[in-house]
Amino acid sequence: MDDGLVRAYLDDYREIEVIIDKKFCEGKSNVFYLMDGKLSLPLELISSKEHITYYSYKLKYSGDIDVGTEYQIMVANAFKCVLQYRFIVKTERFDQQFGYDGDDLGSTLTDKYTKFALWAPTASRVKIEIEYGDKRKTVDMHRTEKGVFRLTIAPRCIGAVYRYLVRVNGQWHQVNDPYGKASLANSERSVVVDPESYRVERLHLPELWRYSDAVIYETSVRDYSEEGTFRGMISRLPYLKDLGITSLQLMPVNDFGSVDENNPELFYNWGYDPVQYFALEGSYSSNVSEPLQILTDFRDLVLEAHRQCIRINLDVVFNHVYYLKTSIFNQTVPYYFFRYDSEGRLCDGTYCGNDVDSNRYMVRKYIIDVLKYFVSQFDVDGFRFDLMGILDVETMNQAYETLRALKSDVMLYGEGWKMNTALKEEEMACSSNSSLMKQIAFFNDSFRDTIKGSTFDAALKGYATGKKNLTEEACDLMKGATYSRAEQSVNYVECHDDMTAYDKLAVCCREEDEDRINDRVKLLLGMVILAQGIPFIHSGQEFCRSKYGMSNTYNQPDSVNKLKEEDREKHRDIISYVKTLINIRRKYRINKNADHIETDVETEAVRGVIIYKVASCSGNTDLTIIINPTDATFDYRFDGYQKLLFDGQRNPGIVGSIVCVRPVSITILGSNIDD
Repeated sequence: MDDGLVRAYLDDYREIEVIIDKKFCEGKSNVFYLMDGKLSLPLELISSKEHITYYSYKLKYSGDIDVGTEYQIMVANAFKCVLQYRFIVKTERFDQQFGYDGDDLGSTLTDKYTKFALWAPTASRVKIEIEYGDKRKTVDMHRTEKGVFRLTIAPRCIGAVYRYLVRVNGQWHQVNDPYGKASLANSERSVVVDPESYRVERLHLPELWRYSDAVIYETSVRDYSEEGTFRGMISRLPYLKDLGITSLQLMPVNDFGSVDENNPELFYNWGYDPVQYFALEGSYSSNVSEPLQILTDFRDLVLEAHRQCIRINLDVVFNHVYYLKTSIFNQTVPYYFFRYDSEGRLCDGTYCGNDVDSNRYMVRKYIIDVLKYFVSQFDVDGFRFDLMGILDVETMNQAYETLRALKSDVMLYGEGWKMNTALKEEEMACSSNSSLMKQIAFFNDSFRDTIKGSTFDAALKGYATGKKNLTEEACDLMKGATYSRAEQSVNYVECHDDMTAYDKLAVCCREEDEDRINDRVKLLLGMVILAQGIPFIHSGQEFCRSKYGMSNTYNQPDSVNKLKEEDREKHRDIISYVKTLINIRRKYRINKNADHIETDVETEAVRGVIIYKVASCSGNTDLTIIINPTDATFDYRFDGYQKLLFDGQRNPGIVGSIVCVRPVSITILGSNIDD
């Protein structure tokens, strides 16, 4: 906000607020004029109000505002200030007038030319500063329909470096292209890209008929290989294929601001602070000095993952940006992209000081355009939405319908917390509105805290860590009872946030020895994998990953966050356990759709033990899964014979009448002894 002695703001097409500091004419003016460089038009005073250090005046203009014209307001003593386009951009009329549906924003290539288009309806002028080869020039762009500024130049200048100079609200801003597909290191300037050179060939993958067919594995690119790059991850894919996961969820890979891409070793960060959404994070490149290399590296990672039948899901952060003041969105169309409350203050439901206003027409379009780009360009398979409750229901539903037309089995899921932002509760994309977003899944925090124990109090136990009085709640969670459909439940006990499950167990089960804690690690993983809904595993969870008891390591060094090969070697038995259970889940298709859970799934609680039955599984078999978190052996009795499919120790074989379930373990029986 301008901190001058006199400020003026356009808040609707005919509504202006002027603020005069008491240091200037005691804050008083009896006359107000709107000036467009040619005419001085009087404004009607509607009301005035005295504040401690200033007066505010509400004014009315009887004519028509030409959005994009640079106006001034003149007050007492012929003092002038720029009229800033403020909350006029939040009006429905503004969206109707400037909502643009074209698909040519950013830089696009034809056979002979390079075209540039920037949506900046409140700007009075826009220039482009472009460098190609040994030539550098600055050229005015032309304002066209819907407030889009355009320029066409020759030739096809692939690799050209450029940025926009935007004059808005009386100031010039240097901004990258919001639709730029690549940039120099540290978001310095945008780079022209030929998308066809990096398009991922679409391969046939086994279709996910429903979300619960997926087994999601989350990791950070930086954590997962020695190099900490997209290319470094490729050699790790065979391990994930062998583990049996279907979907690899990458923590943010869109360009973020908290790592110096030229010196990545100086700072570690997960990347939940986006700067550019179309461009990829340069610190994950095998050659950050070559801005187009990152596109090749990411393309090759996705393609190799698909060759190994592993889908790629991206963790996207559309709820806030790294730094509001320098944001390309705030500098291009001030006030538009971010949410304000009824008092004109920025909303802070994200605790980052800038909630994205997703229900504005061009913000929603931008979000969906980014998602479309990654699906159509790189054949990405799904998206996890950080703080999804900041976004609105309509945006999420439109995103799903748009992406489903491109890829029928695309997955959308996210954090469903109800956030304190200026959005009506019924419009929030939060878990309490799951019935309004039936194709969107949600992280099930009830599953996490009931099965593992409180995330916010490391000492508190859950069902699988020794709290028997949660057995009934755990039964419901195994049936996927939290949301309107079980397929909307992302079941997890560990993700990148908070303590790892192993570190939590070291606190809440500190009276137990290492072997028993490892048994509980297995039990937690088993319940995640076998429950109705979508299993979600954090990288390293399958080999007792520890972050030394730290609960939020987003900016801790690599020594804390990096996956450790010695842990993988030490806990190969747990890795084998996870691999076997994932195979059972997928082979027998334990996951049921909403119509069959009531008829095919039942649970029973017996002395703290869960008897979890899933009927009509693949292979013409009914499964009985006995979950025993207690310190005592549990004898499960049944008529006739069953096939012991799994108990973590013995090989599969036929058992009759009774099976002894060890303390802190899972046993699985199948009714088809010939299977």
